Amino acid sequence: MYEKQYPHEGAILFNQPEEKNSYGPLAEKVLAQAIFQFQKQKLMEKIDEALIARNKALFLELSAQYNELLKKYGA
Repeated sequence: MYEKQYPHEGAILFNQPEEKNSYGPLAEKVLAQAIFQFQKQKLMEKIDEALIARNKALFLELSAQYNELLKKYGA
């Protein structure tokens, strides 16, 4: 009787539709934001170091990278 009620219990069924959830896009946004914040913080630290060292060329290069990062992430 039990086998008739649940004939596929314990069986591996292939070609089943994948469950759809809304976490994928949200997870991508969270990761993108985390990457942006990390890269922004690192560049800001390097820019500060270049200023302290009075290295104008490095400052200009890092500032350009910082501006590109802001453009890339729309900040």
